[in-house]
Amino acid sequence: MKRTYQVTSVVFLLFSAFIIRESLDLKFYTSLGPGPGFFPFWLAVIFGLLSLGMLYYATFKPQDPMPSDFWASKKGYLRNGAIVLAFLFVIKTMEDIGFVISSFIFYMFLLLTLGKRNNLVVTLLVAVGGSWGIYYVFTQYLKVVLPSLGQFGI
Repeated sequence: MKRTYQVTSVVFLLFSAFIIRESLDLKFYTSLGPGPGFFPFWLAVIFGLLSLGMLYYATFKPQDPMPSDFWASKKGYLRNGAIVLAFLFVIKTMEDIGFVISSFIFYMFLLLTLGKRNNLVVTLLVAVGGSWGIYYVFTQYLKVVLPSLGQFGI
């Protein structure tokens, strides 16, 4: 278990260094206040410090043995694969069929494969609320431009 924490902390530390480097290309402070690089920089610094703390504890503190159920079952890995495939589907289809339809399919797929399958009405309501509701709130109230409506205009 010690080696797992050490590798994870080093990966996190490298990721935080990458974010710090990228945030330095952005403006740190403007005349109006914090610029676009301010928050990524400080969040990456905090993340890096926490990674160093994790590396310290993983290296110098006594560790518990790895639990017998540390590795997930085959069903767990298949569920994780389904989530990754669902995200890839949304990435590939959002411009073609639009935000609402792709997110509706995304919600339905995840709710039917990962959630409780005993109530189809609740699943449909959550998928419609998640796709249409989020689109409406972001475009009407927050004035955020979401990806195109797609070829169906929805």
